[in-house]
Amino acid sequence: MIPAAIIFLSRIFPLVEKAIVIRAFKETDIDQCVGLFIATFAHPPWNETWDPATVRARLDQIVRTPMFWGAVIGTEVITGFALGVSEPWHEGTHFHLREMCVGHGLQRQGHGTRLMEFLFAELASRDTKRVYLLTARGDQSEAFYSKQGFYTSPKMILMARRIEVV
Repeated sequence: MIPAAIIFLSRIFPLVEKAIVIRAFKETDIDQCVGLFIATFAHPPWNETWDPATVRARLDQIVRTPMFWGAVIGTEVITGFALGVSEPWHEGTHFHLREMCVGHGLQRQGHGTRLMEFLFAELASRDTKRVYLLTARGDQSEAFYSKQGFYTSPKMILMARRIEVV
């Protein structure tokens, strides 16, 4: 049972939010990002099983793409990241957000929103005109990105085709 004094004090003093440190991605962050990616996407709604070598290859490819930029949450322990690539476009630079994740236990606590705010501020300083991404339709990711100001483009669609081995 929680003592009444603690309940009373918690109503008087607002909870002090821990500082969230967000900084630019460094190449030495890749190992922690691989582990975080695997752990995060193993949980609902994704329930995906990723091989560490595949995740490393995926993230390495993003990081080594010309005009790459990324951000991480954390100093010693990375608890979230956003990685993408700036691309020239006829109306100005666009940024393709290729991967983003926040550790499962930290989701829905404002960490992802803070990471997006950091990303948007950096991209605005680079005169980026638009950010785009791909996400699963109808799950918590779509709701999160909608809350961040993303919308379903009326002009663009994702098209896909399976390649079958004959």
